[in-house]
Amino acid sequence: MKPGYRVLLHRDALIRAEAYLGELRSGTAMGGRLRRILDKVVLELLSVEQFLELLVATKPPQIFAESAVCGDGSDWNQVELRILGDIVVAVPVVAFDNGLHRKPDVHPTPIPATLLFVPGALLANGRGHPPVDSAEVTRNGEIDAAGYADLYARRLLPALAYAHVTSGARARRALVTVPGLGCGQFAGRFSGRLGSMLDETLQSLLRRHARELGSIAAIYFDPYSECTNYRAKFHSVEYLVRPLTQGNMHKPQLCPPSAYAETGDDFADCDLYSVVAWDHVSWPGNDFYEGARATDDGVKAAATDSMMALTGVTGTYDPRSYEYRPPPPFKTWAGVVASRKLRMVVAGNLEIYPPHRE
Repeated sequence: MKPGYRVLLHRDALIRAEAYLGELRSGTAMGGRLRRILDKVVLELLSVEQFLELLVATKPPQIFAESAVCGDGSDWNQVELRILGDIVVAVPVVAFDNGLHRKPDVHPTPIPATLLFVPGALLANGRGHPPVDSAEVTRNGEIDAAGYADLYARRLLPALAYAHVTSGARARRALVTVPGLGCGQFAGRFSGRLGSMLDETLQSLLRRHARELGSIAAIYFDPYSECTNYRAKFHSVEYLVRPLTQGNMHKPQLCPPSAYAETGDDFADCDLYSVVAWDHVSWPGNDFYEGARATDDGVKAAATDSMMALTGVTGTYDPRSYEYRPPPPFKTWAGVVASRKLRMVVAGNLEIYPPHRE
């Protein structure tokens, strides 16, 4: 059965994965989880897509990368974590509520949407080891703007390109909501300082790429309590900075596109895409596999039927608890994954951006 989602990867990340597979064939040590997965696998016979699928198979449904990952090779090594951090997953869904973390408004009629699971920069490690993304995005103990921008371009461009291509194929436009990626628990000692960095990075990305993203009508950036209300336009793409706590509580990230329209805007021909602040080493939805509607990841999973798209098992949305529940006898979606021995599909389900070598 064809998966209900697509895996997206920047070409630079694909090159890194190809290089690492070559190193493993030459005897380089791999992380403990990958070593168990690859036991008795002949590396010379693997394509890079097959290798990526096996690397993704090291991920449990629910885990918190900022506190539960060593990254010293006992679980994953740093190269494996960097590759996993660059993997994006696009999941077409219907949204049952507006995505507010607590007491959301339930949509009278569920709305179509696409969730774009993108890992934020991981700058915290609760096990006393170097956070995997700190080497790329920090210099001399401070955030390096160029490295930070490069990391997010590599992770966000495949997601935005997917929104552009798929909405355009329907003769529609895309409205993309974006949370404070990496600005929460992942921020570590930089907590409270990264919203403005991400804002600058998004603007830089749009200056360079807005012309090739013409089917995107607007990007609605909600860094929660960081930044201030601000608006700009890059080519045909409207860019709105609207922190939830600064007068925008009525516009969480899973509203109909028309709800984000301001004076002079017309988003009637738009479909909703929502970037999700994801984790390097979990399945898309993370917290919600154990039933928690918490964090951007878990909230957007609970508010939609993403679990059906990811597992192939149909559940039901409970408007009293604001969550998409698995069918009996399962109590959690982690139970569904374990019972069915499910793995995420990458081989034959991968889109590369840019599609051709430049």
